[in-house]
Amino acid sequence: MNEARNNMMVKFEGLPKRLATIGGAFLVLCILGGLRNGGNFFRSYLVAFLFWIGITLGCMALLMVQHLTGGNWSLVIRRILEAGSRTLPLMAIAVLPVLAGMKSLYSWSLPEQTDPVILAKHLYLNPGFFIARTVFYFACWFFLVYLLNKFSRAEDAGGSALLSMRFEGLSGGGLVLYGLTVTFASVDWVMSLEPRWYSTIYGLLFMVGQALAALAFAIMMLIWLSDREPLSEVVRPSYFQDLGSFLLTFVMLWTYLEFSQFLIIWGGNLKEEIPWYLRRMQGTWGHIGLLLILLNFALPFFLLLFRDVKRRKGSLLLVTALVLVMRLVDMYWMVLPAFGGGNVHLTWMNILLPCGLGAIWLAYFGWQLQQMPVLPVHDPRMEGVAEHAVEHG
Repeated sequence: MNEARNNMMVKFEGLPKRLATIGGAFLVLCILGGLRNGGNFFRSYLVAFLFWIGITLGCMALLMVQHLTGGNWSLVIRRILEAGSRTLPLMAIAVLPVLAGMKSLYSWSLPEQTDPVILAKHLYLNPGFFIARTVFYFACWFFLVYLLNKFSRAEDAGGSALLSMRFEGLSGGGLVLYGLTVTFASVDWVMSLEPRWYSTIYGLLFMVGQALAALAFAIMMLIWLSDREPLSEVVRPSYFQDLGSFLLTFVMLWTYLEFSQFLIIWGGNLKEEIPWYLRRMQGTWGHIGLLLILLNFALPFFLLLFRDVKRRKGSLLLVTALVLVMRLVDMYWMVLPAFGGGNVHLTWMNILLPCGLGAIWLAYFGWQLQQMPVLPVHDPRMEGVAEHAVEHG
């Protein structure tokens, strides 16, 4: 039994340690730079934190979608999603610098406010309540991640027929809880950077963006692992085609929401709303906005329409890497213009901090992925995966 379990485990040898060392070195360099320019450090750190917690929460959300729909499409990436969700303890530590740099990031947190708009929102936008809400969000996410992985371990141990019902019940309510907490978290962490501005689509944009980033990451990991046993015996081009089609869905949904927000705000032309887009259409940020249209929508949309692109690992890997990079660029575009519009320029910390935090995140993810068999062999749907592999082999 133990030998069979060991054959299902992924081993990365010393890779997580090397990634953690590299990430730690990058973070130390950025902290030293932050001693000279604290504002630039905290702005860059916020971008890095939002990007990587987006993948963590996206993995959790996709995991619940898979349990709720009951499809075979994501069984081959289920353990990748579970390991991604278990990076939440790391992100709970990673949020501390955001809280520490509150006065550098959020104008409403400064004492002696005179702006009547900020004063009117003081009951919600105040440092104490902000920290309390952040603690509440993480408590909710820890609750979901803990139960999802607890049930998964029980299933590995043999489980019972009731586990499928537990997964479905937890995922149904969990997706509602996820939607509410991510909506409020996106308002707190990002929208409140510009407290005069608001959008009712903002939470949905973050949820879809997180799912898009997490799915792109999961597909990249599956491609990398698909040449190793036991995934090499199960994963076939048809699975990449299904996952590529799912990725196309999220690309289109993200674009639809982005365009809807732009159309409503631009058409309304209200003085409280329109400056948000004006800041992001000036200088460098205007060019980056155009780049997002071309590389986060047009090119992935065009490529993912082709069956051969989705079935070939090399071409699909390039598309998912492009999507993931553009998700980070989108975080830059949403956050940094709040601190100066088109006059803000990218610095070395803007690049190095996401890479440093990302290397540590990947190291922790790799360690988590080695804790459980890479395939949920006791999931009743795995029989369908085996049949699928034979039929399309």
